[in-house]
Amino acid sequence: MNEIEIVRWVQGIRFPLLDELFKIITELGDQLAFIAIALTIYWFFNKRIAFKLVFVFISSAIVNEVLKAIIMRPRPYVVDPDTNVGTSTHGYAFPSGHAQNTGVITTVLNQNFGKKNPWLRWVLLAFLILVPFSRVYLGQHYPSDVVVGLLLGITIAYGISILVDKMGEKEHIYGMYAIIPLLLGVLILSLLGQPYEEVKNIFVALGGLTGFFLGYFIDKKYIQYHEYPKGIKILYRLMIGALIVMIFYLGLSILFDMIAVDNQYLDYIRYMFVGFGGSALSMLTFKKLKV
Repeated sequence: MNEIEIVRWVQGIRFPLLDELFKIITELGDQLAFIAIALTIYWFFNKRIAFKLVFVFISSAIVNEVLKAIIMRPRPYVVDPDTNVGTSTHGYAFPSGHAQNTGVITTVLNQNFGKKNPWLRWVLLAFLILVPFSRVYLGQHYPSDVVVGLLLGITIAYGISILVDKMGEKEHIYGMYAIIPLLLGVLILSLLGQPYEEVKNIFVALGGLTGFFLGYFIDKKYIQYHEYPKGIKILYRLMIGALIVMIFYLGLSILFDMIAVDNQYLDYIRYMFVGFGGSALSMLTFKKLKV
């Protein structure tokens, strides 16, 4: 049985409710879900762990995009359009970015929160199984895409976590250094002249990470607000932080669409502000409002 037949076999269990369920589950491996998780850790638990998660994510994303560009494996629905369920994912298939993101997120969260929260390990295990499976079910990836992506994410998470730990108290400086290859990535992609659909997610990730690393540096060096909320202040912080992020996310989207629709450079700038707003600007606001 070749892999396209495995995809068809998995889709043998399809029915409308399950289609909708897996469309939701698959979004848990998306970049926006990663941003939400990273900001939640940053605002409420531990900034350094959030930094580690982001640093691991960027390393994993670079490896993923390089491998996709080299291998250029078409997605299952390209071979058999009947296997496509929901919105088609652009770009190449191998390895699966969603599965790799899942490996990164579950590994870092388990390393840092799993021992003290045994229930979390069961949640992460479900996450580890369901998100990659959803990619095959929806016809966006072959089984080998998700297996390799998952293993890569876990391996990279362990390796880069060790590297971040070795940075000691200078991790914010290394974060600033990381902005250089991010900008180089933008330049290289610009020179390649790839279609918007092929590079949008890359520009989104590069922009968000640039803003986050810059904001983390400013937060640690100048803002220095280390209080975590309790009681009703948890809700206040959540509402304020979400408002700041959404102002940049939605506000700049409306503004930039007036300039140019579907422009990767404007996407980079918008998500850079989202990353900066979620880190430095949010913490400065929390400090001023004492929440």
